[in-house]
Formats: sequence, structure tokens, C-alpha cells
Amino acid sequence: MDGYNVPSMRKLCLIILTVALLLPSLAFAEEKKNGCSPEFRTLYDNAVVELEGKGELDIVVITDPLCWHCRLGHKLLSEVPDKYRKMRLSFFPRKSFIGSDIAAWILEETAGTSDSQEMVDFAYKHLKQPKTENLDEAREVVLGQFLMSFPQLMKPGEDTLAATAARLQKDHEAHVLKSAELAKAADLPGTPILIAGQHLVLGYGAGAWIEALDKKVICE
Repeated sequence: MDGYNVPSMRKLCLIILTVALLLPSLAFAEEKKNGCSPEFRTLYDNAVVELEGKGELDIVVITDPLCWHCRLGHKLLSEVPDKYRKMRLSFFPRKSFIGSDIAAWILEETAGTSDSQEMVDFAYKHLKQPKTENLDEAREVVLGQFLMSFPQLMKPGEDTLAATAARLQKDHEAHVLKSAELAKAADLPGTPILIAGQHLVLGYGAGAWIEALDKKVICE
């Protein structure tokens, strides 16, 4: 082709395409989020499952009980209770983890009771993902696992898993949905997310989570 160097043109096109693809990522990377902003404080205030630590900082974790990285985050936080005063769990059940919504209902059912810590640990350490695509079946599988260790979840007069699941849904589904909507309204992309005072960490990374906790920037 007269006047054109074909290899150079191809190289230039590749460079332009690469820059175009990177621009959204670079813009997102430069966006600063302050964990003390009202939308994030609302997530903390709305959360009802609260675990006690031994530190000074109040934190909130946006989480899904069946999310693998959420489980890694829970394990890490359980090992460093001296780095936070109170930890609240704001549930954001994902469609990819079918049945996690009823796990959130169960944990909110026992919030503030002597069973709460043990149930949270069970959910994040031992609960198995249902092997079904039917939502009602998945919920019963999750509930059945809880009942094996915590039979007190089934109230008098509830002689089937479906009856207990219906009660839990009636009492807690609306609040869990509200928590998920608050996360979406704050433009949070998924789970897990740690909000530790001013610092907000998207996704799980042990180093990043510990660093955010260690900065101890407490919201006023």
C-alpha cells in the first residue's frame, strides 16, 4: 500500500484498542470511596447481625454466606478480633449462590442471641452449597443443614422444612432484600466488601483487609 507501513498501522491500531479498553478500568481505579460516607454508614446501621471484637473500630462486611471469598474474609476476621470493636454483617445474597438467602434469614433470626456467633461460624465454615437449581429445594437443603446442628430453629407446630422456611421468609426476607438494595444503591459490585472506618476494600485480600483495619480511621 502506497504511503503506509502495514505492520506499523497494525501496531497503532492495537495500541488504540488497548487504551480504549483500559479507560473504564483506569477511571474506576481513580474513584475514591470513603467508608464514612452516609450510604456506607446506612449499611452499618441497617445490619442486625453483630459480632463482638476486642478493638476500637466498628466495621461492616457486605457478605454472602455461601460466597467462597466471603468465607476467607470471615476466617481472617475471626483470627484478629483485637482489630475491631464490633463487626456487623450486611447480607447481599447472590443468585450464583442459590439458597444463600435463607442462610441470611436464619442468621438474622438469631441475631442478638447466645446462638448467634456459633451459627455465623457454622454458616461460613460448614454450610454446603445445594446441588440443585430449584430455589425452594435449595432453601430446604440449607435449612436442613442448620437444623442438624440447631434443631431449635424449628418452632412448635412446624413439622416440615417448608413450614419453617415459610416463617423465616415471612419474618426476614424483606430486611435482607433491603440490605441488598442498600448495597446496590451504594454502587457496591458484589461480595465480600469490607468497610473499616474510612477505608473500603472491594473484594477479599488478606493484606488489604489487615491494612484497612490497622489504619483505625474511626468515623465520627
